[in-house]
Amino acid sequence: MKPENNEAEMLETSRLRESSAVGASPIVPQSAVDAHQGDALFPSEPATPIARPLVLVTRGRIEYLGRCPHCQNMHRHTHLGKVTGPCGREYELQPKATRRAA
Repeated sequence: MKPENNEAEMLETSRLRESSAVGASPIVPQSAVDAHQGDALFPSEPATPIARPLVLVTRGRIEYLGRCPHCQNMHRHTHLGKVTGPCGREYELQPKATRRAA
């Protein structure tokens, strides 16, 4: 078992040498200026609030009722996606994902 462990160490050492030769540093930057976080983990701007719509079928068209995340009132909209309520706040109307047959 000793030769397998030695091979793993040699492989890791060669990877480190390759990345160092390219100019990469094995040290992770710690300052806020150098560190780049992905948008998924720590977004720089707050995410758009989401409201789950109820479908309202009126005579001649379909409307969507959504509870505004800001003022907590129900607003009517004619489409899904990013909408602006009468209160002036933007939010997203997204239907809940449906269950699929097994």
